[in-house]
Amino acid sequence: GRNIMVIDKYFKLYFRRMLKEYDLNSAEGMVLLALFGSDGLTEKQILTTIHSGTGAQTQEQIIRELHYDKGVLTRTMQSLEEKGYVTRCKNLQDSRAYDFHLTEKAKEFRPKLMNILSQWHTKMIEGIDQKTLDILDQALETMTKNAIAACDQMEE
Repeated sequence: GRNIMVIDKYFKLYFRRMLKEYDLNSAEGMVLLALFGSDGLTEKQILTTIHSGTGAQTQEQIIRELHYDKGVLTRTMQSLEEKGYVTRCKNLQDSRAYDFHLTEKAKEFRPKLMNILSQWHTKMIEGIDQKTLDILDQALETMTKNAIAACDQMEE
């Protein structure tokens, strides 16, 4: 657990520093990543494949995906809208909700964000053979599912 917390801490530090030149913070970067991946791709697939699509999602969908507090996400979405990365429009199925769409500015930023993540990924796996990476990936996937299940059980 300690190593995961350390990696998470340094990822956030790295991500924040790399996004600074684009006037974005790490929460905004993560939301953009979620919107880029809204066509059903996993984070792993996003890192290996830049796909097309507009990336519309509601705020509730983003909260579920990123596990962000609603207030934090509201401020983040407002900031992304002010910076020209997303637009908001009423959700057709639920008039109380909004859909967020990527702008051209966000679409143009996508390769830069993917490059930042790719650089981090390359640094993280340096010196680790593919067999070990496959085992690690499977173990982390299981741990993630277990963590989600443990928290879901607490809510019941």
